[in-house]
Amino acid sequence: MRFSVAVAVLLFACANRAAADLYRWVDPETGSVKFSSYPPPWFGDPARERRAPKVEQIPAGKPSAAGEAAPPEAKPPPRTAPEAVVKLQAPASSAQEDRRKLLLKQIAVHAANLATAKPEETARIYAELADRVREYRSTEQFLSQVDAVGEGARRSEWSEMVAAAEARRRKALEQLSAVRAPAEGSAPESVRGAWEDLERQRASFATVNNALKLLDPAGAQARDAEQALLTEKIILQWKPALDAIGPRPAQ
Repeated sequence: MRFSVAVAVLLFACANRAAADLYRWVDPETGSVKFSSYPPPWFGDPARERRAPKVEQIPAGKPSAAGEAAPPEAKPPPRTAPEAVVKLQAPASSAQEDRRKLLLKQIAVHAANLATAKPEETARIYAELADRVREYRSTEQFLSQVDAVGEGARRSEWSEMVAAAEARRRKALEQLSAVRAPAEGSAPESVRGAWEDLERQRASFATVNNALKLLDPAGAQARDAEQALLTEKIILQWKPALDAIGPRPAQ
């Protein structure tokens, strides 16, 4: 009886130890790793082991290679949603910037020429000015997309050019305001000649005023009001002299 109990205890201990060990091998058909608490049939048989997968016996308490903590997997960089993609800024086109600067100079010259142009030249110069302004705005719109950093400097250059044109308009306004009607009793020819000179100045002023509408549309309403006020003032001053010489020349 004692012998039987001792044998049973020994077998139980061996069974517990065997059950605690792990056996690992790779399945040749599926390529997957197999684990088992019991050895496969060929384990311990040299003849069969030569034709079967190699078996690794993992003693109890030793973590398996598969059970070890795997190093953290490198996460791929987050993909940017299409709507969140920032528009790439292409380098500013030197050709477009050179063209913009040339157009700016041409616009300044045309605006200046309108102040002193002959009546037969004003329509052509104004049309050319309008074409240059349209092209300039198109070029500036392109540059604002590819060179946002330089937008402030470009606006400053445009503002300086507009300010110069406005200064010429102010000067013309002052000159017109300073013109006085001929004295009472002046010869009709003198009155007519002075009126024709004044009308040419008024036409030139109107042309400059219209040019500024292209360059600075925001200030058009104030300038038109100022021009209307000046016209009213001139008519009131010249009415007695014009009435004295008969039918008033075309205004």
